Amino acid sequence: MATASLPGRNDMASSWDESFDVVVVGSGFAGLAAAIEALSRDRSCSVAIVEKMPTVGGNSLLSAGQYAAWRSKLNLHEKLGLPKDDPETFAQDILAGGEYLGQPHLVRKLAYESAECLDWLIDMGVEWQELLVKAGGHSRHRTHQTIRTSGRDIVEPMVARVRELGASLLLRHKVVNIVREGVLSGRVVGVEVEVEGGTLRRLKARRGVVLASGGFSNDVEFRRMHVPYLGEEFKSTNHAGATAEVLRSAMKIGAAAVHLDHIQLYPFAEPNTGALDGPAVIPFTLAAFSIYVDKRGRRFINELARRKDVALAQILKVREKPTFTIFDDQNWPFFIARDIIERGLASGRIIKADSIEDLAAKAGIDPRGLRDTVDRYNEYLKMGRDLEFNKSFDPRAKPIEKPPFYAIAQWPAVHYTMGGLLINAEAQVLDVDGRPIPGLFAAGEVTGGIHGADRLGSVSIPECIVFGRTAGRNVVRAH
Repeated sequence: MATASLPGRNDMASSWDESFDVVVVGSGFAGLAAAIEALSRDRSCSVAIVEKMPTVGGNSLLSAGQYAAWRSKLNLHEKLGLPKDDPETFAQDILAGGEYLGQPHLVRKLAYESAECLDWLIDMGVEWQELLVKAGGHSRHRTHQTIRTSGRDIVEPMVARVRELGASLLLRHKVVNIVREGVLSGRVVGVEVEVEGGTLRRLKARRGVVLASGGFSNDVEFRRMHVPYLGEEFKSTNHAGATAEVLRSAMKIGAAAVHLDHIQLYPFAEPNTGALDGPAVIPFTLAAFSIYVDKRGRRFINELARRKDVALAQILKVREKPTFTIFDDQNWPFFIARDIIERGLASGRIIKADSIEDLAAKAGIDPRGLRDTVDRYNEYLKMGRDLEFNKSFDPRAKPIEKPPFYAIAQWPAVHYTMGGLLINAEAQVLDVDGRPIPGLFAAGEVTGGIHGADRLGSVSIPECIVFGRTAGRNVVRAH
């Protein structure tokens, strides 16, 4: 920790460049939720959102806008004739998906409060498609999809709300130190930031600091410290700012960190760049209505498996990139926006052909292998039993037989870091003895101990909203 610029405890009160009641670090889903909740609870509270990037939104802008909740005021289970869900089933799915390494009390808080927080977003003006997806690792249909399949659908109304409430948005402010009264004791009282030109500024937080700085998927050095094989050859779906400096700063003042070696690969990223573009979302959304194949045209996994299992199968079993998602013209229209398909076709990310054999030739897949695989899969679907991978068939799924046919190339990229700061159910950051650090809260991907070994798709946004709101609610009470 670069402590040379930090004043001693006695002159700290006179050394601040600016003072606020609350400083929120990060302007993604979690940070925005914390700021909105804090200002909604106490309109006299002054809140600064500190963002190192030149724009608001962070990595949340790259999200596909998928939110898992067991119910909402949209009543989509009833409207779509789907079996009802419940919060305990949701919690058990999260725990199982994380190989039971997640803290059960945090997982249950996430699951049980996901519905109310989705309603909170709806009331804020976030729009949703009339769609529910049963995503990989989930036992029920619970993944809601924003109107444009984009995190912007959520970020933009939230930013409008924080501006309306009067939060200060400080862009190009990079946190380099978290200031605590004592190096490893006392309250957290503010942050030190670096602004353009390398100037250091000190921001006082009278009530507390909320860390919502995101994960470290693009911090190659830090992720290799914990998972040595995840070097530069693995691209990331995240934005350039997904790095670990805030996490490191918190650890240096005594915060406990857990599960740093659990890093998720997204199996469906663009093979050359690692981008999480529109076509990269389709394999996840269409898992129940498509097949994943290798260059030989062979399926290699149950398409409803967790992301971790799909990615490991690609790397350890297939071993040759890319793999492909295959679907036809009757299985996507209800689940995928037409403009995503059209943009994918125009860019070349999605390949289309009038026959399976022509599709294979265009994509570089063995035509005979793909033809045999599709025929066999269609037979399994008609039987209602997958003899190869035991896939549970959605009753709405149809055989892959109606042209045109589509293929999307995919390969794993570093996507999400399950590890981070250990918190309690009040979103307080804990020290290595399990005690709350006064004045320090955290929410979102900078935290750990919730998802365990792997995160189920569409659970990160509810995590950010649930714990972001909790942090905002509690930081205004802190004195």
